This record gives sequence, C-alpha cells and structure tokens, in this order.
Amino acid sequence: MVTRVGVLLVHGIGETKKFEIIEEVARNITISLKANPSLTVRIIINSSDNGARGSSQQTWIADEEEPVIIEVRDGRGEVTEIAFREAWWADIGKSDSLQSQIAFWLWGLSLWSRKQFIKSKFGTSDEMMPPTNVNSEKPQITIGGRWSFLVVSWIVLLIMPTLSLLSILLRQVLGFALRPDILVQYLGDIKHYQQEQPARTKAFEDIDEPPRVGVRRRIIKELVKMSLRNYDRWYILSHSLGTVAAFNGLMETEAALPNYLNESLWKKWQQHSSKKAVVKLSDEQVRGMFPRRPVWLQNEDIIDRADLFANLHGLLTYGSPLSKFAVVWPAIVTINKNNSVFCPSFEWINVYDPTDPVGGETEFFNLENFGGTQPVEIAYKAEGIHLLSHVEYLTCNPKRPTPLVKQVASWLLSGKTFQPAPQKSWGWPDENQKKFYVGVRYGIWLILGWLIPWILGLFINWQLPDAIKKLITQNTNLDILNPLLYIAGSGVIVLVVGGVLRLLADRSAKQ
Repeated sequence: MVTRVGVLLVHGIGETKKFEIIEEVARNITISLKANPSLTVRIIINSSDNGARGSSQQTWIADEEEPVIIEVRDGRGEVTEIAFREAWWADIGKSDSLQSQIAFWLWGLSLWSRKQFIKSKFGTSDEMMPPTNVNSEKPQITIGGRWSFLVVSWIVLLIMPTLSLLSILLRQVLGFALRPDILVQYLGDIKHYQQEQPARTKAFEDIDEPPRVGVRRRIIKELVKMSLRNYDRWYILSHSLGTVAAFNGLMETEAALPNYLNESLWKKWQQHSSKKAVVKLSDEQVRGMFPRRPVWLQNEDIIDRADLFANLHGLLTYGSPLSKFAVVWPAIVTINKNNSVFCPSFEWINVYDPTDPVGGETEFFNLENFGGTQPVEIAYKAEGIHLLSHVEYLTCNPKRPTPLVKQVASWLLSGKTFQPAPQKSWGWPDENQKKFYVGVRYGIWLILGWLIPWILGLFINWQLPDAIKKLITQNTNLDILNPLLYIAGSGVIVLVVGGVLRLLADRSAKQ
C-alpha cells in the first residue's frame, strides 16, 4: 500500500532554469527527512535517454511522469511517495535589449506616482472581487506607501552605478564581476507580470494578450495535470512572484479555465470530469473573455473547480508579494467569489521573513467572506544575512534545530495540519522580535543610502583624470566626495521621472 503525494512547485523571480527548483526543493526536503532515523528515504529520478545532440546532461521526464520522487518508508513499513512537478515560466518574456532596459528604469522610478490598477474588464469579471482585509476594506495607496516606493527607487538608483563600478574593478583585479543586472531582472519580472499591453514575448500563443497570460497558462495546465494524476493528496509550494501566479490559477473562473488548455489536455479533462455550466456563456461574454476562448470549446464548457481541487490539501506561499500587488495592482489579484470548492482539510500557509523586502503578510485576502479559509500567517527568519532572506526559505541548515523545510517535509509526509516550530525563537519570531527585525531592515536601507553614494564619490575621485578634477573644482562649487550630491541628484531624478510619467498617463486617460 503506497500513499501518493503530489507537490507542484512554482518558482519566483529570477533566472530559474528548467528543473532547477525541483532539484533544489527536493534536495532540502530529502536532507530533512533523512535526519529522522526512523525513516528510510530513497530518491527516484525519472529520466530519458533522449536529448539534444551534444547534451551535457541527461534529460528528465516532465510530462507523463514526475521528474523526481522521494520514496519514504517509516518504521511500520508504510510507504509514501512524494512526487514533484513544476510550473516553470522563467523563459517567458525575457529581453535584454536597450529598449527594455530603459522601459524598466522608467517603470521602476515612477512606481511611487502610479495610480492603482483597479478595474479589468473581461467576460466573466462579475465572478471576481477585489482583495479586501478582514474589515472588508479595499487597499489604498497611502502617502506613506508612496513614500516607501519613492525611497526604494531612490536607493536602487544610488546602488546600481556603484555596483557597476565595483564590477569593473573586480574584473580587473580578481577576474570576476558582480552582476548588477540581476536586480533589473528580478524587478523586471514584476514589471512584466503587471504589464497590460501585449508584448513580443517568447510565449507566441499569447502574442495579442498581456504577458502574464503566458505565465497563468503554464500554471493552470499544471493544476489540471496534478488533478488528473489522482494523487491521494497534493500541495502547491510557491515562492515570490510565483505566489501571485499560483493565486491567479486558484482563483480563475470555471468558464475561463478551459481557455488556457490545448485541445488534447481538454479532452483528457473531459474524461475525468464532464460537468457543464448551469447557465452557458452568451456570445458577447465569449468575445470579451480573457484569455481568448478556443473555437473547439462550447459556450457551456467549464472546468469545475470543486473537481479540480478535490484532493488539493494545501498551499504554501513564502516570500510572497501578494499584498503589495493588492495595493498597487488589485485588479491582477482578484478573489473568486466562490471558495467553498476546496476540500475541508485544505489550508493556506503564508510564511514571511520580516527582513524580506519582497515578502509579507497576506492582509488583503479575506477568503472567509467567500466560503474559504484565511491564510495562516507565520513569521520565519530565513537567513541570518538579511538581504539573502528572500532566497533561503526552504534551505535545510543543519545548525538550525527546526528549519522551515523540516516542518514542510513533515506536513507533506503526514497529511496533518501544518505545524510551525513548537516554541518562538529568533528563528520563529514573536511580535516583538518581528518589530526588531523590521527595524533592522530599515536600518540597512538607511546605511546603504548613505554609504553607497560615499563610496561612489571615492570611486569617481580615484578614476577621474587630474585635469578633469581640476576643471570641476575650479569652475563649480560641487564637491565630488560629498555623498549628499549623489543623494540629492538621485532624488531629483526619481521625482522628475515619476511626476512626468504621471502627467502623461493622466493626459492619455483624458483623451
């Protein structure tokens, strides 16, 4: 008798390669399981002898079979297989052109001045609601929130030139360089996901729709495949921006879900569940659907969400920017009005590091008003080095008695309610410790905001030819070693870019 447990992994922002998230998470879960002497743990890799000519690695199977399975036998001889699949989307919409770089900087420096993206019109939008908090209040961009966006843009603009100069110096002295473009790529994924205009992405099938449709397509196809595998129970583990994509898949309407599938996958779903809509869509609704409806679907065709999520027992979000999206782009993270479709044992666990600038609590997702369950909010210090906290949530650190990944492994293996660490500590902070960590985070940003321009001044002083230095000092009152010069200059740039783009957006809206 074997208990089959499925795990769907949704990676976050960055340059994640195919199968990389499966290998990373499965490795850490395996290490944590092996630490239990009563368990016998074995790894199964489903691979193929097929591969591209000249390949340096063997190909893993990713369609009909799970690429990686952890086989666990307990002391009573009972066997559990934890099978991993992934919704991989890192290849969608990548562009390193000069135009994309300029567009990114204009977007990032103007975030503080943007209007909320509130209303998105599509054929089944009446089934969705904007995010709200426990008091049914819709999120607003406050003055404090705009100030936070402005300060972050300000500091990023100060950091990037210094990183570029450091990269040049390290390349000359030590033979390697920093990657200042990584920050652009990370934030660029967020820009890409909220973009409304169609883009020339690598997701060719979504050429006339917003880029996030391609990401959702990958997510929803995998949700359907997970349901078709008939696991005893299955889970979703999603990180960073991947939590927004996973949430979109879980909340999508029953009428729109089939639109993301290809015809062969739809036929497999029909064999699994042949339920139809009680009231079929009108032709007008079909024309206004998002994404476009394939011609081989009838107006009454749906994917019943109760059937789709029948064995889904849990959603784990970690390092999630969902609430940040709720404030700035609430129309992108709308809530389905019917959340009674999940099984009684389903639970949503949201883990956040107080020092993580991306992750946070899901304060605007009150699912209880729509027949669902509230997320369980858990604070966890993922990494001692604060600026690395966002990418270390599921790392199995042997020096920690109760790392998060150990609790996740137990959750997947047992099928019981998720249990955080049995007692609060600096690794699993209480309210006072969380406040301390938040203060440390702001302190780091303030230090960087002063230290970086000071270092920048030193670099410029060292690298400028003496003739230019003399020219500057004789004809201006500017002190190139004064960090206030760079702080003030960057602030002016952020204010001007944000103000001009807001005026242009308002003028375009009036026209």
